[in-house]
Amino acid sequence: MEKNQNLLPESTVCLIIDDDKFSRTFVKTALYQIGIKNIKEAADTDEAAEILKSFKIDLILLDQLMPQKTGIEFTRELRAGSIASSKDIPIVMITVDSKEKTVLEAKNLGIKEYLVKPISPQALKKRIINAMELK
Repeated sequence: MEKNQNLLPESTVCLIIDDDKFSRTFVKTALYQIGIKNIKEAADTDEAAEILKSFKIDLILLDQLMPQKTGIEFTRELRAGSIASSKDIPIVMITVDSKEKTVLEAKNLGIKEYLVKPISPQALKKRIINAMELK
C-alpha cells in the first residue's frame, strides 16, 4: 500500500480554472481518482473571482493560456489581494506553456507547482501534496 495515500484531506476544496471544458473534466476526473471530491470549476478568471468571493477554496489549479486573462495575470491580481481573501491560496499551474520565462514568472509569483499538459493523476497528486505542504 502506498505510504502517502491519505495525505489529501477529504475536506479539501479545489478550484479548477481553465477555459477548455475537456481539460476541466480531465482534471476533475484526476482529482476524483486521488480523493478530492469537493471541486468548483471556472471557465474564465471572472467566474473564478466570483467563486473565490463565495467559497473558501483550499487549492487552485490554474491554466496559463486563457482568452481573457492569462493564469499569470490572474495570479498577480490574487497575490495583490484584489480578489476576496485569496492571497495565500496555493496554486498549481496546469498548462501546455512550458516556456522557461513563464515557469520562472509563475515561481516568482509564488505559484507552488507547475505541471505541463497532458498530466497524470499521480503527477497531479504529487504536485498538490507539495503545493499544500502536506508532508
